[in-house]
Amino acid sequence: MRSARLLYKREDAEKNRVLIDKYSEALKARGFRTGLVLIDRLSREDVLAACCGAELVINRARDSQLVKFLENEGLFVTNPSVVTETANDKFTTYERLRDSVPMLDTRLLTEGGPELAFPFVAKPAGGHGGSGVTMISGASDLEVYRSAHPEKSVIQPVATDLGRDMRVYVIGGKPAAAMLRESKTDFRSNFSLGGSARMVPLGTLSGEELEIIENVCKKLPLHYAGVDIMHDHGRAVLNEIEDPVGARMLYIYTDIDPAERHVKYCMETI
Repeated sequence: MRSARLLYKREDAEKNRVLIDKYSEALKARGFRTGLVLIDRLSREDVLAACCGAELVINRARDSQLVKFLENEGLFVTNPSVVTETANDKFTTYERLRDSVPMLDTRLLTEGGPELAFPFVAKPAGGHGGSGVTMISGASDLEVYRSAHPEKSVIQPVATDLGRDMRVYVIGGKPAAAMLRESKTDFRSNFSLGGSARMVPLGTLSGEELEIIENVCKKLPLHYAGVDIMHDHGRAVLNEIEDPVGARMLYIYTDIDPAERHVKYCMETI
């Protein structure tokens, strides 16, 4: 029987059992046996051994160095390492895409360098799901943030459209669905933080929004990812790219099965 592997960190796997099952169903329907590999306590060599003989490795673990290692060993990994490396570091995203798509000015938060004028937004560079994203209104806020987040962080001006953004799900380099996310209580619109969501027909996306998606996909081989777009002074700007992107909104509010579509794309690509 053909085989595939799903790479997860244990904590993420526990929260994403539904998606794991969806991937398993989609792969089983194509004659694949699926194995879940929890990478937390495994060396790269251990992960390689667990993936030995697999035709497909679905990377949901945010570890670009591990993915590079597996790719160098000849395995087909989705998303590829360049996507994992870019999307999971907000400053790397900015550096690699700022000449291709409109983005808010993004700077590294340094100890002594010039800061943006208050207020501004601070984010852990490797954060996801809105975790650690903080509005910095003054020096005391900044001191608290630095203490709580000693890791690499970025800072950005505050977009005019607070608490509202659009996630465009991209599968195989093409938009598959769009969800408008809004929050009435938080400047962060993340669905996982209690924001609301509704489907937006792809045909209603603006030319600016579609151009952002197209240009991101020209730069990065997005097998299955989220492209988050927000608006500032009426202009669409790329906020960030989510890899691995969550699927809860799609399964709750639409009849789209992203795991099925992602697996179908991979079968056509391998």
